[in-house]
Amino acid sequence: MTNNGVNGRTVWYFLPDYDQPSWGGGMLYHHVDMLNRNGINAVLLHEEAPFRLHWLHMEVPVRYINQGEMKVLDDDILVVPEALAGDSRMLRVQARKIVFVQNCFLMLMNLEKLRRYEALGYEHAFTYLPHLQHIVKRHFGMESTDIPPFVAPYFYLDSERMVTFERKKKILLFPKMNSYDYDLILKLLKDKTESAGADPRRGGWEIVELRGLTHREVANAFQSGGIFVCLNTHEAFNSSVPEAMAAGAIVFCYEAFGPGDFLENNKNAFVFPNNHAYPLIEKLFEIMNNYDMLQDQIVAMRRNAYQTACQFSRSKTEKALKDFFSNF
Repeated sequence: MTNNGVNGRTVWYFLPDYDQPSWGGGMLYHHVDMLNRNGINAVLLHEEAPFRLHWLHMEVPVRYINQGEMKVLDDDILVVPEALAGDSRMLRVQARKIVFVQNCFLMLMNLEKLRRYEALGYEHAFTYLPHLQHIVKRHFGMESTDIPPFVAPYFYLDSERMVTFERKKKILLFPKMNSYDYDLILKLLKDKTESAGADPRRGGWEIVELRGLTHREVANAFQSGGIFVCLNTHEAFNSSVPEAMAAGAIVFCYEAFGPGDFLENNKNAFVFPNNHAYPLIEKLFEIMNNYDMLQDQIVAMRRNAYQTACQFSRSKTEKALKDFFSNF
């Protein structure tokens, strides 16, 4: 393929050395992979060699700042995550710069005060979902292009197997540090499962905290587990929710901020206002108590959720990137 989009220049994606599982970071790896597959030279820029994301098995070109490999030319393109938009190392670079906004709550993390992105040297923005475009324009004075996220293909079961696949009675949770809601719900769940052991109608449920797993191992857990509880309130996409939907796990979650764009309570998930922990746990207990008798409702919700997850495809992300760079 020819490199018509950026005329032979390199597109650099900066990602700090943060190794906790985060699909936002993983998405930058995938952007680099997609661009290279389409004939556009792209490189992932990390801080210290030999850092790589341990939980995401992908081979992409990587360069390291501490090795003196941040050789960004003036006519190259540098893409910087919104949380690092004010990073002094990035601001010193004279290349054309794009800020990638995946989460509106992180936009001021590295800035002492609100700054217009143009004043910081950025000429455009990528946004994850349409609701972010208004925020970027209104508060940071920058036009943006929506480059949608996607659910990794290995989360999807076949549409029919997704319904018929035999699942264990597992409640899956992602631990969140310093989360009052998480601690509360975990204790209530443990009390219920321990006290219900003698009751065959209510018993048989296992609590699984998803710790230290690779992305593919999370996919396997979602595909085998019955229910996923997500208590995140600050994500624009909250990727674990559509990932669980693709794998057929029934989702209990908060509306967060952006996910309200695609969540429908009692249709594709059980959705609650942020921090409404007790209504969530009471509904969860109801479903656990009557799980076997509610299979028609559960199957219908799985089908609806699967259709929702299918909206977030890799091909759509790749097309958006190709369209952008063909005109930039």
